Amino acid sequence: MDQSYKNKLMAWAAIRGTNTTDYIKGLIAADMATASPEERAAAWFRENEAALSAEAKHIERSGVPGLHLALNHPRPGAEV
Repeated sequence: MDQSYKNKLMAWAAIRGTNTTDYIKGLIAADMATASPEERAAAWFRENEAALSAEAKHIERSGVPGLHLALNHPRPGAEV
């Protein structure tokens, strides 16, 4: 996060008599209280749909990153 943005956020929180962390927690709590879990999930999906699609296409092309390590890793207790 840009330092000037951090400074503005700290000043905004101080005006409200709190610190930045508690101010952000309050914003998140208020935001979460305004919608159902399903509505929040749908909003998150809409915001991230393009990134999810790009990741799915990458997996289709290249496979799951690190899968070869998981499939070829010795089992616990196996002799190496």
